Amino acid sequence: MTDPGRNVTRILPRAEAGQALAIAAAFTLLRLILSPFVGLGTNEAYAIASGRLMNLSYFDHPPLHFWLAHLGELLFGDDWAARIPFIALGAGASWLMFLLTRRPFGDRAALWAVIAFNLSLFFSLMAAAWILPDTPLVFFLLATALAMAPAAEGEELPLLRWLVAGALAGLAALSKYHALIFVGGFFCFLLSSADGRKQLAKPGPWLAAVVALAVFSPVLIWNAHNDWMSFRFQGGRAVAHHLSLAPFLSLFAAEIGLLSPWVFVPLLLGAREGLRGDGRAHFLLWLGAPIVLLFTFVPLWSGGGMVQWPMPGWLMLLPLAGAYLADRQWRVRWAAISAALFLSFTAFALAEIRTGWLGHTFPHAFRKAEPTIEYVEWTALADGLQRDGVNASDKPFVVAFTWRDAAKIDQALHGSAPVIVASDDARNYALIGRTLSLAGRDAFIVARPAQMAQSLPEIRRCFSALSPLPSAAIGRGTRREFTLDIVRATNYQPTNCRRN
Repeated sequence: MTDPGRNVTRILPRAEAGQALAIAAAFTLLRLILSPFVGLGTNEAYAIASGRLMNLSYFDHPPLHFWLAHLGELLFGDDWAARIPFIALGAGASWLMFLLTRRPFGDRAALWAVIAFNLSLFFSLMAAAWILPDTPLVFFLLATALAMAPAAEGEELPLLRWLVAGALAGLAALSKYHALIFVGGFFCFLLSSADGRKQLAKPGPWLAAVVALAVFSPVLIWNAHNDWMSFRFQGGRAVAHHLSLAPFLSLFAAEIGLLSPWVFVPLLLGAREGLRGDGRAHFLLWLGAPIVLLFTFVPLWSGGGMVQWPMPGWLMLLPLAGAYLADRQWRVRWAAISAALFLSFTAFALAEIRTGWLGHTFPHAFRKAEPTIEYVEWTALADGLQRDGVNASDKPFVVAFTWRDAAKIDQALHGSAPVIVASDDARNYALIGRTLSLAGRDAFIVARPAQMAQSLPEIRRCFSALSPLPSAAIGRGTRREFTLDIVRATNYQPTNCRRN
């Protein structure tokens, strides 16, 4: 007689895998529905603008997300639809999370890890949808961890698996430099156990490192030909200046908020239980904890940082959160409350992006500017510049004074005119400018009024004549957010711009 309980255990994993796929599909559909209502952010527009010029690497990040932005633009245009390759990677990341968690902790824990991944504001709405380096990084970190996962149980990986893991790690490093710390954490994990040290005595891990280095080599070649500027730029952001408690506390609070408090709590509790676990849990802790600790505490001595920096480390701890939730009777209630909070925040954020109500009602609540302003399209500027002849046969170009403004201008013009940045912090626009032959051409100078008043006297000597044009009003619906001054400049003479 067949044991009915045995039949249930055969069916249950398939049911939970199907549920995980359904959750991934539902959240992917949500991202596709939301995307047309959210304009490209500044960093997304910057990625598309930089990706127009294909290079081995770029000023501030490795090249993979710039290459993907270029692909998205070629296939779908340079508006919201350019996100589609990134949304596809986000969908794949959900399934990789299921597979990575299932091996050590089982199908139920894997399902809850997928739920936690998709209910995190950062991983669901940003790193699974937007044109950011974090999106391919998340995908390839999970893929690399999955390839190396048998080592957590003391298994000896076949050579082919080591080579695949090396290639995936190289692709993660082509996404963002965080992957180098991730790989270092894995080698520390191997050193921490007798089984791991035995594997290090064999060629597999070292050949994997060679493959990863080969995949990463475009970044090394490009930097070697460009004074190692990308490494110097990123390394300089973590240099110690002085003890800075306020930036550390504010960024840590923002980190919890972006990760989502309802996900952060089981993450922390799961990591605590992982410390008492076996090699399977320690494997994930070695992959994630160094990134979390380093980038959470960098603002303490550097005085600055970015809220997304620790997130790849938290990603590696999500399987521990799944294992923790799987054993809790209140997990369904947690999911229901978390989903309600997630959807409420998403709806509120979308309404704010579309209307800007919060920033206008409470203007003093934000130190610099209402944060959703970066998702406002600069369509009115494009209309004005096209009316004034930016697409004329003499091919005028556009001058901005910040790389952020340049990115929004480039997106508004759909790359139809060259954009350069007259600033010491031009980011990748400094490299783009080197490829252009602009002498003798006319230009449009675009800036916000205060910036125009400050910077125009300096740039005036670069042109034969300047003439103001009507300003462009940038807004949401009928509400004006700010204006952009426009100046027509004739006969660009780059030799006159050089400082003595």
